[in-house]
Order: sequence, then structure tokens, then C-alpha cells
Amino acid sequence: MTVVGAELASLARLEAAVARHGTALEQLRVGLANEIAAAEWRGQAAERFRATWREDHEPSLRRLEAALHEAAAEVARRRAALEAAGA
Repeated sequence: MTVVGAELASLARLEAAVARHGTALEQLRVGLANEIAAAEWRGQAAERFRATWREDHEPSLRRLEAALHEAAAEVARRRAALEAAGA
């Protein structure tokens, strides 16, 4: 028999932490994008760097942000389900 359960307060803390880190990652991505855009750097190396940022790194960070926000939502759904089951 499988036992399912959790400490609801612990899940609430986990949800908040995951969401907070997703938001922090978003702020980091935006800050980096602004710094990259503002940097007075010209030439082929600068263009390669910006292209790599735009095509690889920025989309990866966006996917991770979305994954963290979805994970926080999943924890919230599980917490709500456990709370409803115990009510």
C-alpha cells in the first residue's frame, strides 16, 4: 500500500521558494539582457557573443523560468489536493 502525504506548511514554503527563485531568475535574465544591450562593444566577437546570448542563453533562461513557475504551480495544486483530501 502506498502512503501519500505531506506537511502542508512545508509545501507552502516550497511553493514560495520555487516561485521566488523563478522570479529571481527572470530578474537576472532581464538585467543581463540590459547590460548586454548597453555594452559599448563592437566587432565580430561582440556580434557572436550577442547572437549566442540571444539564440542560446536567453531562451534557456526563459525555459528555466517557465519550468520553475510551473513547478511552483504544481506544488500548489498538490498542496490544495492534499488539503481537500484531509478536510
